[in-house]
Amino acid sequence: MTKGYDIRPWQPGDEHAILDLFHASFGRRLTPEFWRWRFSDHPAGGPLIMLAWKGDRLAAHYGASQAPLYYEEEVIPSAMSMTTMTHPDDRGLGLVETVGQALYDSLRGDGYAAVWGFPNAMINATRQRKLAWHPIDDIASLSMAVNTTRIPKIDPALKVETVDVIDARFWEAKKRGAQAGTVMGLRDAATLGWRVDRNPINTYTRYVIPAGAGQIAGYAITKSFGDAAVDIVDICGTEGGHVMALLAEIRQRAARDGIKQMNSWSQRMDPARLHLEHFGFAASAPVTYLGGRSFVNTINDFTDSRRWRIAMLDSDLY
Repeated sequence: MTKGYDIRPWQPGDEHAILDLFHASFGRRLTPEFWRWRFSDHPAGGPLIMLAWKGDRLAAHYGASQAPLYYEEEVIPSAMSMTTMTHPDDRGLGLVETVGQALYDSLRGDGYAAVWGFPNAMINATRQRKLAWHPIDDIASLSMAVNTTRIPKIDPALKVETVDVIDARFWEAKKRGAQAGTVMGLRDAATLGWRVDRNPINTYTRYVIPAGAGQIAGYAITKSFGDAAVDIVDICGTEGGHVMALLAEIRQRAARDGIKQMNSWSQRMDPARLHLEHFGFAASAPVTYLGGRSFVNTINDFTDSRRWRIAMLDSDLY
């Protein structure tokens, strides 16, 4: 225990002090509504937070969000590293490392397989040096101009529709399009519905390709990025033509709405990457770091980037 500080997990009611510490650390407010959605309302469980107190004052915080992974047809309990912060009066004492290690010990004891996430450039090296993180991948943004004339031919038989809510068909389509041995974020109806339908700050559009018998052949989820761009935060298709049809529909709607740019993520070994590039997407800045720490050997070669399939929707920023 750090001398003079009490290190303990989150308890109900601590969120009031957490919101105050967020304001003291970053100079802006985190709303109670967003905090409840992100940390408390996840279908997989409640807050994963470790705190350092000095008397009755909250000095440091390390929070993770429930983030189950899907690997070899199994749901793997995992956590996504989120907010680390220290009160200005308590900086330079190593409190983030202390509460971080305490959180990791708690996660391991509770059966979580790993902690992972997207550290920014300021803390990427710190997590590797002081919290035993391993780099997994550097994810480049993929972008294209909406008004480009380089649009490949699309199968006119593939019809794309929009729907108002997430349902079980999304997860079935994601699993059908997944390669064996890959690691990806869980997209079951409960998790994807929490992430998309109940998000308190972002509004998403859900595109699907109906396939009969209560199924879809693919889907895409988008959100606006300012007034001039659209982010494709998740996309999948059971065949390459499905991805192309979804991209064509998104582009058509973007052009109609005066949007100038489309953005997405797709790692180098993801089959969707070829279809995005064929459509006109190219790698660009910014680059996002993906890293993590495995507690048990549940996922073979946890740090092998070829196994991972990451979309913008896996991040808390989109």
